[in-house]
Amino acid sequence: MDATVHELAEDHFTPRDVPDFGLPEAVYGQALDNLVQANVDVIVHTGGDRILLGYRKDLPLRDMFWVFGGRMKVGETIADAGARAVRRELGLAAERDRLRFANVYNVMWGRRSAPPETNGFQTLLTLMTYECTAEEAEAVTAADDTHQSVRWYPVAEIRELHTSGSALIHPFLPTVLKNAGLY
Repeated sequence: MDATVHELAEDHFTPRDVPDFGLPEAVYGQALDNLVQANVDVIVHTGGDRILLGYRKDLPLRDMFWVFGGRMKVGETIADAGARAVRRELGLAAERDRLRFANVYNVMWGRRSAPPETNGFQTLLTLMTYECTAEEAEAVTAADDTHQSVRWYPVAEIRELHTSGSALIHPFLPTVLKNAGLY
């Protein structure tokens, strides 16, 4: 069953320019304690058997492989947020019309980077997929400081890491890849 994302905006909603991170860390921590964050993550793949993963620097996925994405900004569509994240984290000029909706997850993380780390936080995570062209696949790189490195992984290698119990694979990763039809 294909799902459609319906995005509604009242006529009097006015988009505004919002900085990448517009809150002081203490205020951001308070927001995480009281609000559910809206995130968009993107599984970048080749359409074959390769998936691009980044080795994360920050909690909740520090020192693990994950896909690319982050918080939505006020006034963004889901596709705009996904394309912005792929541009920011990988340097790809991602075309928003090539992003495909995969699933929505209600994720409760046990730890976070904003203090206090142990409070955790909750996200409503929209997951999308982006199939790279051969030229794009050759051009990807870690374009910001979110990841220590990025690398293409054959699905078989991800499965091997998962089944061996590797701490490099978060338990959610095989689930989101499988539900997106890529695992």
